[in-house]
Amino acid sequence: SIKPRSALAQVSGSRCPRPLQVAPAMSKVRCSHLLIKNVNSRNPVSRRTGQSTEGNSEEAAMKELLDIKAKITPENFAAMAQERSDCGSFKEGGDLGPFAEGEMMQAFWDGTNALKVGEISNPIKTDSGLHLILRTA
Repeated sequence: SIKPRSALAQVSGSRCPRPLQVAPAMSKVRCSHLLIKNVNSRNPVSRRTGQSTEGNSEEAAMKELLDIKAKITPENFAAMAQERSDCGSFKEGGDLGPFAEGEMMQAFWDGTNALKVGEISNPIKTDSGLHLILRTA
């Protein structure tokens, strides 16, 4: 007698059905960031001040970001982002909420994923400017 085989077994060529391989749900991360825009930013206008950042060289932006990096901690990150970030997220202390790959620039995604929760990045350069990233989830 012929025994019925599952569709999965027919596809795999195996007599024993195997669980379907389901792609994992797109994983999301969460972070806060502090952005310093500069002359090379794709939109060189601070969302905090409404002022142009075209007079701010990338070198000056990097120096300022490194000075901030020396003082910033997970505990004071939100206050420092509110005080200095050029991103509209400054209002939320730099919190960008959850996001998946493809929703942010690749360098930003990679920088966030290189961190453990609670860690702050070294400066990350994107088309928006220079960032410090605090991974929060």
